[in-house]
Amino acid sequence: MGSVWFGCIMKEIQTNCSFCSLACPVVLRGGQRGPLFGDGSILSLEWDTRDESKYNGSLCARGNATVEFLTHQKRLNYPFVLGERTTFKAAVGEAAKNLLAIKEESGGDSIGILLGDNLTNEEAALAVTFAREVLGTDNVALFAPDDAPVFRAYLGCNLSSLKSAGPKPPGDREVSLLIGDPMAEHPCVAKDILPSKYGTRGSEVIVVSPERNHSAWFADRHLRCKPGGEAAVLLGLLKAAIKESGAKLTGELASLVYNGIDWNIIDRVGGINEDPIEGAAKSILGAVRVRIYMSNLFGRIGSPALASLFAEALARICPGESTFEPQFVQQNTWGIYSVLAGAGNRKVLEKLDSAEIKALILLGLDLFSVYPAAPVEKALREKKFSVTTQFFWNQTASRANVVLPAAALIEKRGTVSPSFGEDLVREETITPLGGTRTDEEFLIALAGEMGTELSPVTGVERRTEGRGSCEGIKEEWDAYAETAAVLDAAETVLIPWSEPVHVADGSLSRNFHWSEITCPEPKLMISNDYADELKLNNGDRVAVSSEGGEVVLPVARTGKLSGKVVGATIHFPSVRKLFPWRLDERYGEIELAPIPVQLGRQQEKA
Repeated sequence: MGSVWFGCIMKEIQTNCSFCSLACPVVLRGGQRGPLFGDGSILSLEWDTRDESKYNGSLCARGNATVEFLTHQKRLNYPFVLGERTTFKAAVGEAAKNLLAIKEESGGDSIGILLGDNLTNEEAALAVTFAREVLGTDNVALFAPDDAPVFRAYLGCNLSSLKSAGPKPPGDREVSLLIGDPMAEHPCVAKDILPSKYGTRGSEVIVVSPERNHSAWFADRHLRCKPGGEAAVLLGLLKAAIKESGAKLTGELASLVYNGIDWNIIDRVGGINEDPIEGAAKSILGAVRVRIYMSNLFGRIGSPALASLFAEALARICPGESTFEPQFVQQNTWGIYSVLAGAGNRKVLEKLDSAEIKALILLGLDLFSVYPAAPVEKALREKKFSVTTQFFWNQTASRANVVLPAAALIEKRGTVSPSFGEDLVREETITPLGGTRTDEEFLIALAGEMGTELSPVTGVERRTEGRGSCEGIKEEWDAYAETAAVLDAAETVLIPWSEPVHVADGSLSRNFHWSEITCPEPKLMISNDYADELKLNNGDRVAVSSEGGEVVLPVARTGKLSGKVVGATIHFPSVRKLFPWRLDERYGEIELAPIPVQLGRQQEKA
């Protein structure tokens, strides 16, 4: 639809925010805009208040920054070769020339493609086709360390045979079980949770987390676990619910829950004993409606795969109406993963820091922001050729040989899959920023320069249903318990700290005006008691070191933490670098969990 406004054609587009996996509906209005605001380029954003809009059309602080992002004056709108501005044709030619030379000298398997969230399902499928038909390799993978373990658990353990334990309970009590901090990472879920909590007498919010976070503010029961202890507490909830209801499990999951893990182990790993867990399980079983939300963010949950598996099993045996909603860090990581899983992608991460990989193609991914660990540094060093698509000039761009300006998901036509069972098709979109290209356009042009004609992909094949039998779950639990023992022996443990004004790795939100005001730099959160012991005040600077690296952070005293557990704002590369690179060879996944750290001597105040 359109109308005339100040002499230009005003468009109205009903679309969805692209900053997280909630994909909240929005309405964009404006002309055909360019990189800067102007008479023909003004955009406005409104909530989509139609009756059918989820979350009543609400938007969080990040969603409300959509217009700022779409018209941001620092967004790239022309390509670079070795840091010098150039044309799209010249950039594609430079990339093709180098990739062909590397393929000729070392073979197609010496080139790797890493995908980030900013691709549609169709573009992910095209990347697989490009890898196979143009490069002659299967070295294409999604780089999403936060979300990948959850996807693997979902596909690798089919729980569809689990049945609810008995008839639907009487009454109208509702229970929301929150794992992590959904209200910080996905604030609009509060529009579902809070009416449920306050709308019916006896309804509850139960939170599983080691800190008193944004979600725990509203908790009726806070199962305050050890850092990384969420999976153990969820196993306890499942174990207690099975005992109370008589529900049946099958396969290796049944063996683990019935016989493999006793309450002493759950208490040791999770930090919560049997009584409060049993009380929470009874509350869940007695609710007419149960919603389970899990939000994992870069090392928060000790084993996201196990936590997801136990939470889904718990939801399935509830006698009331129940849902399990793992909320992914990025909007389309599930869509891309499901495309690649169906294509049989190989484990590129195993080769990332080796001499085997001579060139990297990074699509929709600020790799240095997501995880600036030593192998990433090594992979982006000067002797490796790299080409990337980016929104802003950043460290990944500065280390790349060829940089292409990227169109955003909200500017692309195609399919994204924000959650299990949900496919969102963007048909009408805001016109991409002048000079930018979609990843589809770039791959087709690059293939052409390399001598292969590719066409856009339609009818994408995906693997979206679990087919596994939970094989290896005991081995995974044992590895998880070993990690918990290491944390128990640590003097100080670091957990990721989330700020609602930031999203995911912060590579986008760090450019927003509001986040620059409210959270411009990372902080080290320390409990008041621990700060007193260390004689630290707000603003003092402390060196935080780990196996992964060291960073100096300003202190923020807080009552939200207890003991010798500290938290650092996770949306900044300096903090993410503290988390060491550990690759699980069984699954080709990066293992992320809370980590032991050492705090250095007090520095001068900022």
